[in-house]
Amino acid sequence: MRIQNKFWWFAGVTLLFFVIIIFSMALLFWQQLLPHQHDVLLNIFKKHFAYIFLGLFIILAGFGILLDWVFRIYILPLNKLVEEAHVIASVNPSHRIKPEGSKDIIRLSKIVNEGAERYEQLYQQVRQEILQEYEHAEDEKNILAALIDELPEGIVICNEQGKILLYNQQARLLLEHSECVDIAPNDNGAEVDRSCFIGLGRSIYNVMDAHKITHALDEISRKLVQADEEITAFFVNVDPDNRLLRVETMPLLNQKAEMAGFFLILTDITQQVEFTKEAQFLMENSIQKLRASSAAIRSSIEAILKYPQMKKAQLKDLAQIIHTETISLGDTLERKLSRFSGFVKEHWPLALTGTTDFWRIISRKAKDKLKIDLVWPANETSQQIRIDTYAFSLIFLFVCLQLKKITNRTRFECATNREGRFVCLDLTWPGDPISIEELHRWERHQLIVDDERMPFTFKDIIDSHNAEIWSYFGKQTTQRSYFRFYLPAAKRPLPDSLRRVTVLPEGRPEFYDFDLFNQPGQTPEIDQRPLNELTFTIFDTETTGLNPRGGDEIISIGAVRIFNQRLLQEERFDQLVDPQRPLPKESIQVHGIQPEMLIGKPTIDMVLPRFQQFCRGTILVAHNAAFDMRMLQMKEGQTGINFINPVLDTMLLSAVLHPAQEKHSFDAIAERFGIRIVGRHTAIGDAIATGEIFLKLIPLLAEKGILTLRQAREASQKTYYSRLKY
Repeated sequence: MRIQNKFWWFAGVTLLFFVIIIFSMALLFWQQLLPHQHDVLLNIFKKHFAYIFLGLFIILAGFGILLDWVFRIYILPLNKLVEEAHVIASVNPSHRIKPEGSKDIIRLSKIVNEGAERYEQLYQQVRQEILQEYEHAEDEKNILAALIDELPEGIVICNEQGKILLYNQQARLLLEHSECVDIAPNDNGAEVDRSCFIGLGRSIYNVMDAHKITHALDEISRKLVQADEEITAFFVNVDPDNRLLRVETMPLLNQKAEMAGFFLILTDITQQVEFTKEAQFLMENSIQKLRASSAAIRSSIEAILKYPQMKKAQLKDLAQIIHTETISLGDTLERKLSRFSGFVKEHWPLALTGTTDFWRIISRKAKDKLKIDLVWPANETSQQIRIDTYAFSLIFLFVCLQLKKITNRTRFECATNREGRFVCLDLTWPGDPISIEELHRWERHQLIVDDERMPFTFKDIIDSHNAEIWSYFGKQTTQRSYFRFYLPAAKRPLPDSLRRVTVLPEGRPEFYDFDLFNQPGQTPEIDQRPLNELTFTIFDTETTGLNPRGGDEIISIGAVRIFNQRLLQEERFDQLVDPQRPLPKESIQVHGIQPEMLIGKPTIDMVLPRFQQFCRGTILVAHNAAFDMRMLQMKEGQTGINFINPVLDTMLLSAVLHPAQEKHSFDAIAERFGIRIVGRHTAIGDAIATGEIFLKLIPLLAEKGILTLRQAREASQKTYYSRLKY
């Protein structure tokens, strides 16, 4: 369309120039004549005006027909030849040019097709050789990928900013929960997308508690500075489905020993923790019964020893007591304790930490969050303890907060003491100690400090660390009270038991009046980013018809993601939608979705919030995007969901690249690029094919100097198709 418009503009200018030349020559000729000759010519013009006008019209019409013939035989076929030859050389070696136009252009088209045949044969030969060379490497890669995917633990690898670079299937099962979490502000007041989806290029902070990950990374950074042998950190993450995930965090270092990213190793410990609680309850219950039985046996034996001359009846009664309690004791051991004979209570992730490092961490947090000063001796000897540094820091902050409320003090002294196999962490202050009743009340309290919380009680965390708490008054220390944590002392592990840090190597047709070009999400920052650096959501909808304003509804949404110029087909959104209206037979013949397939499916107000979460922070791409966006826009009032993402349309981009082509339909572009559409007229099938088309468009746009999102959008806006409105 654009070439044809340019040609007719050129033809009009040429015709005008031709008319001006004829008029100028006629004027010059007129000025050379004598007056009586002027009269003769005027009489001739008046008598034969119709013939003269008809002659001029025939000349001009013939000139126009000649120009149109030149355009259709020489200019348009030559432009098509150039565009299609570029398609062969760049994205589809299998494409062949349909010979049309003048004899010379037809001959040139055949020569190009012959060259394309040889080029494709050479291309396939080279490609086959490359595939053979890399076959062994690919086998090893696939084996490694399969092993990672089948690991019982979830594996997630992220860069420094928390963007996911790799994950396995188990990680997806553990992190993609059943309900999306609302958007929440972070520490800086900015909104954080708490999406329920995990995927390449997405942020790990969308699906896990950012406070805990940041705490773990801070701990790892400190260990790197101190050249610690065990450069790992642990915490427990609780998702909205109340699953407990044991998370081991490890750094990914570059050649300069600087952190280039981090690993997360995820293990579901929900059942283990529940089993621990059950085991502890049964153990305590069994101990009480054992004590009662052993006391009865002991008292009976002591009575027999003290009164050896007692009557036989009394002796028989005591023997019966001993026999009964012995049976009860054996029954308890057999039925309850033996059930947990092989159980080791070490499921909560505890990491080796020095008390000096812990005081440094907790004093900074207490100052920042609670405005409390913690002071400890700078020269004290650091003791080794095993703790979940995040959970134990939170419980320590909880104690500080409670002490601040009770004592009205904002300064406490800290100390570390060693008593046998226990390490004691003390908080001291002048005044009265905390009562036993108050400590029991704390034990039942859920851990909440400022904007951080854990779905456990104070006692749960204390028990998970095999710790004890106590508050007392130190009479020999100038009237000071103490709050003390008793923690088991720990030894450093042997070097062979430590995890090794991974170091990266050096090398490596219908259009609707929806405004695609002024979306609220088109910020100046994202506008200037190159297309090959952006993340895209390629989507398609199937509907009951082609009239959004006339009541047609969405019955299917399919989408896939493009990240790092890769089409991630496994990260897909594929959902049928109950339109709550009958399906016209005409639409069923197109998409093949039967009414019974939609029974029981969610309605659009349930589907769109999840779809918005899926595509949040990405560029939307569709073919004939104005139609799909209009369908989504019509549901804003009903669902409250507003899609502000920037939008690109493969149809408009195709028109930008190949203006000489007559067809820019979905099927025509796919055929031109050699893309096989699997599942035509299904939302997910069309979305995948659209993604493949878009990936082939990006390098072609770059060759035309269209590199950024803004350039792609502005070029699309200039096309003929973008101005069509129905």
